Amino acid sequence: MTVAADKARAAPATNARQDQSAFEATFREHYPRVFSVLFRLVGDPAEAEDLTVETFWRLWQRAPDDRGPLGGWLYRVAVRLGFNALRAARRRTGYESAAGRDALEQGAPPDPAQAAERAEERRHVRAALARLPARDAELLVLRHAGLAYKEIAAALGIAPGSVGTLLARAEREFEKLYMESGG
Repeated sequence: MTVAADKARAAPATNARQDQSAFEATFREHYPRVFSVLFRLVGDPAEAEDLTVETFWRLWQRAPDDRGPLGGWLYRVAVRLGFNALRAARRRTGYESAAGRDALEQGAPPDPAQAAERAEERRHVRAALARLPARDAELLVLRHAGLAYKEIAAALGIAPGSVGTLLARAEREFEKLYMESGG
């Protein structure tokens, strides 16, 4: 073997290690907020964990080609996975009882009336979000998760200066839909 062949074989290993360390750094940096966004969206910590793992798996498999903000790409993928999960859950309601599942996962709540009220309110919120245009729902979920306007803009591919206006409109529409749904 020649020295050049040894170097050529070593270079991909070095690049792979650099890719892995960059991925690990990205994972450590963004994991808590991606999980938080998904938990607020789906309301189930186990499902949010699964969706967070799926988000990072997609990053590992198919990182975005453009060199834009990676956080925005991650949040966009996470929110879309979250909405897909909500749609799937809605389809499953024919064969699953949400109350039975909650009772099994959480044990008996200390106050059944309060638990029922919270579940009903979550149902109204999710119903109102489902009736909003996708971008408006994503705006509200990302803002509620604590993302800054700049991060929201990157995640949704909109101008940072327009986030406040779009968010105010989305909040007004959400409030209207929430009140119509009995909230």
